[in-house]
Amino acid sequence: MPFDPGEMPRVARHVFVCTAPACADAGAEATYRALKQRARHIEGVEGVWVNRSGSVGGCAHGPLVVIYPEGIWYHHVTCDKVDELIRRHFQNGEIISEWLFHRTEGCPCM
Repeated sequence: MPFDPGEMPRVARHVFVCTAPACADAGAEATYRALKQRARHIEGVEGVWVNRSGSVGGCAHGPLVVIYPEGIWYHHVTCDKVDELIRRHFQNGEIISEWLFHRTEGCPCM
């Protein structure tokens, strides 16, 4: 059966949750599961795709969450912060400065 690109979901943002060992030890799997489940139902926001990733660096600061196309990297994003991340970053368009670990140069800002 030929591939139909029309069947692919619309992806506006791609979110990576580092689940490498150091981040996993800090609760990354719970963060990933909560974010993956809640991203499907963000009021007013569509196309948030959440995946696990291997190490993104910054192992002592995990769990790390990386969001593209903004190029925003957040540190210490534990499961209990997922609702705040959704509200502030995805719904309100705010860069959460107190969680900011890195901002990739050249990425469009929000």
